[in-house]
Amino acid sequence: MNDFLEPCIRLAEQAGDAIMAIYQQDDIGAEQKSDHTPVTKADLASNDVLMAGLKVIAPDIPIMSEETPIPALADRKDWQRYWLLDPMDGTGEFILESGDFAVNIALVENNRPVLGVIHWPAKQVTYFASYQNGAFKRENGQDQQISVATPDNLTLAVSRRQKIEAVSQYLNTQFATVALGSCSLKACIIAEGKADCFLRIGPTGEWDTGASQVIVEEAGGCITDAEFNPLTYNQRESTENPDFIVMGHPDWEWQKMISPHQRAF
Repeated sequence: MNDFLEPCIRLAEQAGDAIMAIYQQDDIGAEQKSDHTPVTKADLASNDVLMAGLKVIAPDIPIMSEETPIPALADRKDWQRYWLLDPMDGTGEFILESGDFAVNIALVENNRPVLGVIHWPAKQVTYFASYQNGAFKRENGQDQQISVATPDNLTLAVSRRQKIEAVSQYLNTQFATVALGSCSLKACIIAEGKADCFLRIGPTGEWDTGASQVIVEEAGGCITDAEFNPLTYNQRESTENPDFIVMGHPDWEWQKMISPHQRAF
């Protein structure tokens, strides 16, 4: 597993370069997919880089990507190990030119993410972790181990575009906020102690949490659904996530601070 970490970091950086080349163009090829989510030439270019690279790194490991057709559950339910990709998390932020988008690579073993790489192309920063080996941030060629913040004043990571009321209705405490674009980047700032909690209300896919889950857990936090149950991977026909919560330090009394809820698929 750890042998894959550096190759995946390099691959995420290459995918990030492909994204940034299109970020500078006038025509980014923005379209709407059948599920009404946006896609651009950058999503597809990143996907091409990742798919080709992973087939070289580990030709025998199957790949599940947001930008490729998802096999039926009957064809994938017995996968013991597979790659889970979001070639560009935060396509809407890419279109708005906020810079808050990321490349996500996760390795899932026995339905649990065990390796995660999240690359932030606009900042040239990479977060990465593997099971029981800690979480790290690479910036300017230097690696720094990261961890969640110890409890002080609660800071909530929020979307730049979602109304704060969508998440504040579930919080039973006072909080400050820090705004950031993509789901995975909000998880990363919790992992490095710049925020404490993130409530995601609304549709996401398993590729939005795979890499984040490893990084957050290795930094001392956790990710659960909105009723504090573990997230599942590759166990349902749908790859859509429930609403989920990214929580930092375990000393916070999360189940008293956050009201559980359930969203119908």
